[in-house]
Amino acid sequence: MERNGKKINSDAAISDETLREMLKNQRIANAAVHKAQEENRALGIPNWYSIGGCIVSDLDIQESNKKTK
Repeated sequence: MERNGKKINSDAAISDETLREMLKNQRIANAAVHKAQEENRALGIPNWYSIGGCIVSDLDIQESNKKTK
């Protein structure tokens, strides 16, 4: 595997400190994404996702859910 043109060993164990930092960054990123999605919804801007290789908006998903109910 390569990252930024450098070969990295994907079999290497990561330290507990690195894992904690990665999880902290993931929580921060998830919170930012959820906040942006809510702001978009409040402004009437659709959020876009790739589901099963198909690009769909949350408006498409909502319409699909209404039809199945």
